[in-house]
Amino acid sequence: MKEPSKTQDQQTNSLNSPKTQQTVETPLTDLQKVAIMVKNSLQLCAGLSIIFLFLAIAKLIIHYFNSTFPASILGMLMLFLALSLGVIKLTWIEFTGNLVLKYLALLFIPVGVGLINYFELITAHWLVIIFSLFFTTLVTLFMVGHCYQWLTKEKS
Repeated sequence: MKEPSKTQDQQTNSLNSPKTQQTVETPLTDLQKVAIMVKNSLQLCAGLSIIFLFLAIAKLIIHYFNSTFPASILGMLMLFLALSLGVIKLTWIEFTGNLVLKYLALLFIPVGVGLINYFELITAHWLVIIFSLFFTTLVTLFMVGHCYQWLTKEKS
């Protein structure tokens, strides 16, 4: 048996290397495109259903206890808790969450219009608004820093 020479080994390796192998992507058929669209639609509906279910439960809790706490914040906290405990799988709401985050800037347009409607009120109380923004930012940074230190100390 004759052993291959080094040049033959190099030629074989260069042919099998990832740089020289080209992947050819075949175009999707119409049936595959429809299947992907149906799958994405079902993922979107399932994700929205889960998110709105948590919002509805939070609104019921807020209404029952006659509280002024925002139901959307309570719903997010409950969803976070369910995700952390594994009751809800991330893959169930990941597609919907990514889609909402992709178009998040559009959701701020009504807020901007609302700010313009109350421009006189904002100009009358600008000092209080600036102080509260600055103070709440510092408190948030302080709390996040201490929580991070507490969590990392607990792990080590």
